[in-house]
Amino acid sequence: MTIGSLLVLLVYGFVFTWLTIPRIAEVVRRYKIFRKASDRDLHWRFVPKLTGLSFYVALLVVAFAFVPFVDVKRLILVLGAGAIVVYVGIRDDIYQLRPIVKLLLQIVAIAFFTFEDDLVVRNLHGFVNIYELPVGVDYFLTFFVGVFMINAFNLCDGIDGLAAMLGIVMFVCYGSIFYIVGDYLFLSFCVILIGCLFAFLRFNLSHKNKVFMGDTGSLFLGFMFYLFTMYFVTDDSVILSVFVPHKSLLALAALCIFIVPILDSGSVFFSRVWHGKSPFLPDNNHVHHLVLHFTKNHVMASLLIIAGLTATLMLFSQLAFTLAHEVTTIVFLIYLFFWYIVLFFIRRRVRKERFR
Repeated sequence: MTIGSLLVLLVYGFVFTWLTIPRIAEVVRRYKIFRKASDRDLHWRFVPKLTGLSFYVALLVVAFAFVPFVDVKRLILVLGAGAIVVYVGIRDDIYQLRPIVKLLLQIVAIAFFTFEDDLVVRNLHGFVNIYELPVGVDYFLTFFVGVFMINAFNLCDGIDGLAAMLGIVMFVCYGSIFYIVGDYLFLSFCVILIGCLFAFLRFNLSHKNKVFMGDTGSLFLGFMFYLFTMYFVTDDSVILSVFVPHKSLLALAALCIFIVPILDSGSVFFSRVWHGKSPFLPDNNHVHHLVLHFTKNHVMASLLIIAGLTATLMLFSQLAFTLAHEVTTIVFLIYLFFWYIVLFFIRRRVRKERFR
């Protein structure tokens, strides 16, 4: 695939989203398709959601142009499973779908690839000294990772610009990987979605015509990241040595790319348990809320988080080729634990300041 082709796909994603978001927002406003605001919403006025639907439709519109060049079965699976996730998002944006229903439908979407494409993590290649996984554990881990990634990315969509900026950086990472390994279907999807997210930022950061991607967009993006991660960590291509010098670092590379949702969801979960609250009860103590507390500006808070993600990717990209793979893994786990401790004390400080 040439650079020219990639530029065409990038421009297509940008233009398509630029043109469709105002139309979707107009329909939402005209027919008052708004869910009742919750206590954790940071915007008091009604802002159109559902505009994340344009991400899926952008892929759907050009999907059949890929048929002569890609694995048609995988293309159909992406569109079919993606439609289920988008349906969950739309329903949740309008009616606040029950958690158990959301979970079951997400499991169905994941099952498309688990059973139809045998996309299962069966070997960690020595990551934290784990190799072949027992039968049953491999399927449990696969479904757990899927549900976690879909919902963890959704929880990061809490301030203006953050989910889109995170998405752009993460799609660039996976796009680079798929370019090297020659996976042109997923590379095309990455490039189109990068264009979509750049166009979305123009509206999401607007004061006059602001829109949100809603669960429709964030759940779909989380699902795409799950697929990309699974194909990456289960790929046996020797070409991956360009990115990781040892197979045990495949999982570590995926964790680095997804580190912001991991830190956010994990630290929030343990914080709620520590304070005797339900770990599933929504609140305003996510990482982006904490950064926003100090910056008082959505864009600045989002940029600081993106800077942290970029620094992490650069750091461990260097360490992977400098240290032994076992040492790199230990350093990463210490790094992760360090940030959980830091976030614990930041939350405690913010909580005190809020109740003064």
